Amino acid sequence: MEKRVPQGKLGRRQFAGGAMATAGASLLATPSLALPDKSYAACESIGPLALPAGSAYTPGISVDRRSRKPVFLPAPGAGYAAHAVSEVLFWTDQLMEHAFFISLLMPGDHLRGPRDEARQYQNLFARHFLAARDRGYGDYGISSLLTSTRSSVQRFIEYKRRMQRAQESGSLRSLVWPLFFDHLAREAERFVARLDRLAYGDIALQSDEVSAFWTTIMADHLEFIAHLLDPQERALIDQATARAGQLYQAHAFRVDSGQLATMADEVIDFKSAAEQGIETGQIKSIIDPALADHVLREAVRFSDEIRRAQ
Repeated sequence: MEKRVPQGKLGRRQFAGGAMATAGASLLATPSLALPDKSYAACESIGPLALPAGSAYTPGISVDRRSRKPVFLPAPGAGYAAHAVSEVLFWTDQLMEHAFFISLLMPGDHLRGPRDEARQYQNLFARHFLAARDRGYGDYGISSLLTSTRSSVQRFIEYKRRMQRAQESGSLRSLVWPLFFDHLAREAERFVARLDRLAYGDIALQSDEVSAFWTTIMADHLEFIAHLLDPQERALIDQATARAGQLYQAHAFRVDSGQLATMADEVIDFKSAAEQGIETGQIKSIIDPALADHVLREAVRFSDEIRRAQ
């Protein structure tokens, strides 16, 4: 296992416990984006956030442009800071959109409270993203970014799990499937686990963990797509369902990394074609183009991680 222990690393308990103390200072210092007022009018502006354009300042971060939005990845041979910052950039962007999708699927006055919570998380993770992107980090000055991000992610996990339980019990009547809440929570929980490892200076990816996580995430995506396509899109529904089954099989029987890399590339091709068809109206669905691009970026991340894993 490749490990790098930068000066000032945090123990697991100290890392988790110190997160709340550092979150406020680091986020308040981030310009360009303010959390919305708690007024009803401010929280009812539902849509993707238009963040200022920019590039990652931390050296060693590359950009994959197969999706509409850039995917920040550690470049070959990159150091500890580039691995840590690229992880934060990727997942804070995804979590920002998780909050957007949740708010989009909570219409009506009776869902104003949980919808407002989701909107505030959308703004919060946008600020974390900008804090990671718009500053250059070195190996010895990244702990505050990791701790503040971890604190926010943990709170968002609690929100997602609370919403999942409410939807399952019938006390919440939103348009969010319980599995979708669970899926989003699992992604955030995995991000916390990665932050914990990074806090110890450990940048390594374990192939068994990467396989177990991403095969189920990709299979979930394909089942979501199948259920959001127009029923007339029978061929695409069958394709998505069949590919999901293949990924569940790969999860159950742990195929080798070469086969997983091929499967990842096939999923990227399928999602790229689906995104283009949705964007141009050639595919009939109720899939927002932002969601199509979101799941494509995660397939790109899957492909990257399986090739880097040991």
